Amino acid sequence: MAPIIGEQDEFEGIYTEKFRGLARPYGEFVQYERDRAAIDIGLHLTQTTTSRYRSLSNTRIWVQLKGVRSSTLKLEDFIEAEYVTLDLKIEHLRFWYASPEAVYLIVYVECADVFLAEDIRDIVDRQWGERIFQTNTFRAGQEKARVRIPKNVPLSDDVWSRMLSHRSLRVDGPTFRGRPLGHRLDPLRCIPNKMEPSVFSDVVSRLLSVHGYKLVETLDGSLLFPNARSSGDIVSLSEGIMYYTYEWVPQIFTEFGFDPDSDFRIEGEIIHVQGPCAVLIHSNKVSYPDQEALREFAQELVGTKNTRRLLVFVNDDDPAYFGSFFGTVRGTGLECMPQRLSDLTFNLLIATTVYLEFRDKITWRIVNYLF
Repeated sequence: MAPIIGEQDEFEGIYTEKFRGLARPYGEFVQYERDRAAIDIGLHLTQTTTSRYRSLSNTRIWVQLKGVRSSTLKLEDFIEAEYVTLDLKIEHLRFWYASPEAVYLIVYVECADVFLAEDIRDIVDRQWGERIFQTNTFRAGQEKARVRIPKNVPLSDDVWSRMLSHRSLRVDGPTFRGRPLGHRLDPLRCIPNKMEPSVFSDVVSRLLSVHGYKLVETLDGSLLFPNARSSGDIVSLSEGIMYYTYEWVPQIFTEFGFDPDSDFRIEGEIIHVQGPCAVLIHSNKVSYPDQEALREFAQELVGTKNTRRLLVFVNDDDPAYFGSFFGTVRGTGLECMPQRLSDLTFNLLIATTVYLEFRDKITWRIVNYLF
């Protein structure tokens, strides 16, 4: 007897082609030669460069396509429902959840002629989280688990745009204190070249953001640099709260070379800030702070606002700049150890997502690699 193409085969063919038509403007298809990965389609996502052209991004996502027929879910029931449910193999859910690249469950609902799309990690995190890998999470012998796809996640332009935020991280290279960095640069012993002021400001702002810096008040940078407008200094000053610990290693105390009889190298002491603090970003350094104004500012922070930490970032490696802050605030109760450009390296290179975001805008004066 010849192989039979049944109704389910026809249905799968229809929604697969529908999906391909929707996906084609957003990426190039990737396909496994054999269906052994329990994943239907891969997409190497593209970005629009002009109205006529697209360029390949560094993001690849994978799609497991499913369909729900009208005979199974009627339109009136779909309208009333909060979720669409599917029974999927537990071993597949575990495999997709652990995948280094994003896997999306995309469900075609025939009665409404709509695709629903959600990252499998969001689904699993919502229902089981890491417990999905524990044997006692499911009944003995259970092969499938029911997943719920919210009805309010239709496949849309916004969803495609958000997919570009996915990144795959190389974990097969050298690690830093057991942490995969996705690059080979030594966080303690590399020095960047001076950045464009706007790039420096953006880099520091992103580092603050990923450490949960919450702005309370924007201050006038001319308080500390009264001649900034005429001198060309670009300064921003603010007060806020650092929700996660921000730490760095002053490079001046870090040993770059090796002793003749040892491969041991000294690392500088870690400095950290958490909680209320003031932040100064000196994106274009021409001059030094006004010492009298800085002492008054320090006394006000400590005495009036009970803020005892001042974070200073400067787009320069001038040794004298360190003393212009550290020495001036001494005795006021305010702690301030400025981060020169070389000191920024530590946080930039261990905050991998930030480094990957700006790596094409940063050049290096000194590079040392981890092996």
